[in-house]
Amino acid sequence: MSSFSSFDPRTGKPGSATFSDASPAEVLAAVERATEAFAVLRSYTPAQVAAMLRAIADQLDAASSSIVPVADRESGLGVPRLTGEVVRASGQFRLFADVCEEGSVLEAVIDHARPDLAPPRPDLRRLLFPLGPVAVFGASNFPLAFSVPGGDTASALAARCPVVVKGHPSHPETSQLCAEAILRGIESVGAPPGTFALVHGRSNEVGEALVAAAGIKAVGFTGSLRGGRALYNLAAARAEPIPVYAEMGSVNPFVVTEAALAARFDAIAEGFIGSMTQGTGQFCTKPGLVFVPDSETGRRWAALVGSKAGETEASFLLNAATRDALAAQVQRTAALAGVELLAGGGPAPSAAGFTYPATVLSTDARTFMTTPELASEHFGPFAVVVRCASDAERLELVRGLHGNLTATLHAEASEVLGLAGLVAELREKVGRLIWNGYPTGVAVTHAMVHGGPYPATTLPLHTSVGTAAIKRFLRPVAYQSYPAELLPPELQEGNPLRIMRLVDGAWSQS
Repeated sequence: MSSFSSFDPRTGKPGSATFSDASPAEVLAAVERATEAFAVLRSYTPAQVAAMLRAIADQLDAASSSIVPVADRESGLGVPRLTGEVVRASGQFRLFADVCEEGSVLEAVIDHARPDLAPPRPDLRRLLFPLGPVAVFGASNFPLAFSVPGGDTASALAARCPVVVKGHPSHPETSQLCAEAILRGIESVGAPPGTFALVHGRSNEVGEALVAAAGIKAVGFTGSLRGGRALYNLAAARAEPIPVYAEMGSVNPFVVTEAALAARFDAIAEGFIGSMTQGTGQFCTKPGLVFVPDSETGRRWAALVGSKAGETEASFLLNAATRDALAAQVQRTAALAGVELLAGGGPAPSAAGFTYPATVLSTDARTFMTTPELASEHFGPFAVVVRCASDAERLELVRGLHGNLTATLHAEASEVLGLAGLVAELREKVGRLIWNGYPTGVAVTHAMVHGGPYPATTLPLHTSVGTAAIKRFLRPVAYQSYPAELLPPELQEGNPLRIMRLVDGAWSQS
């Protein structure tokens, strides 16, 4: 059994606390406890689930002053950013609590019997039920909002699914503190033991054992394409295949028209650099691929972006592996034929901290079309500006893109009617379209979609952010002509839980 500690990205020095990889027996024990808890949790009423989620939120807020300094030391992301992450994390739990109480997420549907039809129609009632215990993998780049107390955990618990989290080894102390807060919230409302558990591990074997455990019924993952695809393949190879909801990164195309450059030349460059370098470029929604006109204005704009990137102070990446991988990848990409380095680049700095400069490359459309490496995610403060000679060439590039999380379009109102074809093609490639804005920053709302076609995610039908995320961990069951006494309360006449239901084609809460 190996042990490990986190490293301070600012100094490269290890933390004082050490953690051990969970053994296969410990992983299986956590899953067995989750399976036992599910037998109780699956029968929780919406009010009981909501009370548990709000108790967890309260405990996270109460522990914020202890969690944030540790998270800052382990991630280098800064106290203001991490304080906001705690608020975001606890806010997710409270939002899901509200959704549970309202009840429409369970999609209760009642179609009363119609003996007068030919053929007669039986009484049918449908409801979404929880899948069972869920494995969640904490993300490196968001130690709170997408990790132990993140959206995967909150949405799975809201679906009445117990959760076993594999904490990310870059911030194990933060993971431990968050797990303790979640457990305090669960215990305070008397939820069954096993409703939540945390396992630590730096080795791949820990995660593999968790996904392979027979009691796990779904997986939530945020991370690399290689890691997400490995878990997906493992889950598909099980005797009972299970869904893996993996968010695996994106280049997030950013399109700027000639008219937009004429109207907002400096502002778009400033906003783009701010978005590209936010969190040292380690947001999954970072704009990493820019399409601009191959004109004098487009070239000047690309040069301005390079200049602004060069003026940006190098900040900290999450760990040495991230920095070294980015440095090696940039060296290979910048050396490709037809590629110009506008800012940054170079080998990994020799300083103790895990820093890397903001880097911008430039190329033409033809080079981009024949060089797949330019369309690959570079995790960090990096972007490629591609010059397009015509609207038709730009459309050809968009059609050739793989799946992404977001696509941003900067244009003017006078161009709207002529952009319908471009927007239609962008829509085929992403889960979220941004008009005259910037993709970093994902609001936790009812309408949000944080997902997209492969390889951005494994399943583009779902979102990992927002209230619709609960549906990843639910499955439909229909009752036909069942006795009232055996129906769940959500489907009983009179609607005893007063949830929103679709009854004979009409929404009702009565």
